[in-house]
Amino acid sequence: MKTKKALLEVEPQSQAVQCAFSAIVRPSRKYAGTTIISFPDFETLGRVITGARVELLNAIRTRRPKSIQELARIVHRDFENVYQDVKILAEFGLIEIHDSGPRRAAAILANFSELILAA
Repeated sequence: MKTKKALLEVEPQSQAVQCAFSAIVRPSRKYAGTTIISFPDFETLGRVITGARVELLNAIRTRRPKSIQELARIVHRDFENVYQDVKILAEFGLIEIHDSGPRRAAAILANFSELILAA
């Protein structure tokens, strides 16, 4: 699997927009090929990136579960709690959920093989 990196950084929204515009005008090779996910403050980052969710990301990447239920069994956690964590990880773009239709298992894919935290 090709390494796909995500840079998790904390910066206010106005600063993130300004950085995005400057990257368009003058691209940098420093983060070429890296997806930048920006959080408005450390509190939000701490609510999204928890130890349990990092464990889920690792299990998704390495074990490639075919459903959320299988993921819950792999990490020995309650389905409802895993489901909520998966929704949050998908909301921030760290994973993808592919629904197969009614009464079918939802496939889960990790978007990144490496996460980099920039404080």
